[in-house]
Amino acid sequence: MTTSKEKISPIIPGTPVSTTTTTDSKTTKGSGAGTTKKSSTKGSSDSPQIKTKDDVWQKNIAAAHKVWRELSENELKKSAGDPDKLAELVQTRYSISRSEAEKQVKDFIAKQN
Repeated sequence: MTTSKEKISPIIPGTPVSTTTTTDSKTTKGSGAGTTKKSSTKGSSDSPQIKTKDDVWQKNIAAAHKVWRELSENELKKSAGDPDKLAELVQTRYSISRSEAEKQVKDFIAKQN
């Protein structure tokens, strides 16, 4: 017969939360067999840095649209704030040189920071 035991540790601020589940009562603590361990650590796929960059660009879309009225907000969203993509859009839409488009994008980014 298989039994299930769950060890619950107290939550202490600043320490990772982990859960250990043992599915076999004969399993010894150090063997690792039948033990599943889950822990919460920094650096997961939901990194705050990625969200922050996207959030900043979302706030800057309106400002970018004021500078380059011929670019749609949808195009600006798709560019994700990438300077190369923005420069390509500006160059194409305004029929200017690549270097001039890159300068405009560089100036815009500098003003936003």
